[in-house]
Amino acid sequence: MTRRDRAEIVIACVLLPLALQLFSAARALHWMRRVPPRRGPSPRPEDLAWGVEYVLRRAPGIWHHSCLRRAVVLGALLRRAGRDADVVIGVRRAAAGAFEAHAWLRCDGVEPYLEPGAVEGFATLRPAALS
Repeated sequence: MTRRDRAEIVIACVLLPLALQLFSAARALHWMRRVPPRRGPSPRPEDLAWGVEYVLRRAPGIWHHSCLRRAVVLGALLRRAGRDADVVIGVRRAAAGAFEAHAWLRCDGVEPYLEPGAVEGFATLRPAALS
C-alpha cells in the first residue's frame, strides 16, 4: 500500500465518523454513496479493511471503532476504488430480550462483505429516505 492509500484511509477515518456524529446517518450514507472513484490503481479490499480496522481500533472518542463507523468508512473507500459498496443495517433480539443492531457491507453482490458469518439472525432495515 502506498502513502497515498494510507493517507486516504486516515482522512476517511477522521471525516466520516465526524459526519455520522454531526449529521443524520441517512445523510452520511448518502454522501458515502457519492464518493468519486479515484484515478489509478486502487489497493486490495482486504488491505483497505485492514487499514480501517487499524486506525479505528486506535482512535479516541467519536472516531473509535464501531460496526457503523467501520462500514461507512470502508464502504466509502471501496466506492473510491470503483466497487459497488453499500452499508446494510440489521437488528435482532438478543437472548435476554434486548435489541441488538449491527452494520455491515454489501459489495459487488456479496453480503456480508469481508465479514463472513457476522450477520446471522439479523433482519435488515430499509434505507432511510432523504428529504
